[in-house]
Amino acid sequence: MIKIPQVRRFNPSRGRVLREPDIGVELFGVLNILMLCCTFVLLNSRFILSPGVSISLPSVDAVEFVETMGVITVQSEKFIVFNGNIFSLDTLENGIKKYLRENCAGGSSAVSAILVRPDKSLPVFVLIKICEIAKKSGFSTVQVAAYPYAH
Repeated sequence: MIKIPQVRRFNPSRGRVLREPDIGVELFGVLNILMLCCTFVLLNSRFILSPGVSISLPSVDAVEFVETMGVITVQSEKFIVFNGNIFSLDTLENGIKKYLRENCAGGSSAVSAILVRPDKSLPVFVLIKICEIAKKSGFSTVQVAAYPYAH
């Protein structure tokens, strides 16, 4: 306990000096506050692992033009248009593989890029899943159609 110097007062009716109560800071209270502060710092969001997909961000200053082999237009998880046919996420991989078998010489494993045109309301998870399906099917690059931001 840290003590503050005491002030003594004389009580004339009793003839003795009155002592003021000790004013100080309890060591236990200080340790308790320090423990709470440490708890808040350690449970801060910087130390919590967040689920998600790590993406290397490209430069958006210049639009990159890549020769693509096909176009996937995505309206929703259940309405994906590729090569004039409508697919869902479950059937898209088979549709892409069939397209590659028919249009690539010998079904080469490192085919060029495919263009994905997502709807603006499409969840990012669905877009990432489509990119994963395209990669599994044999495409080496996925080009996502980007339109300039209108202010």
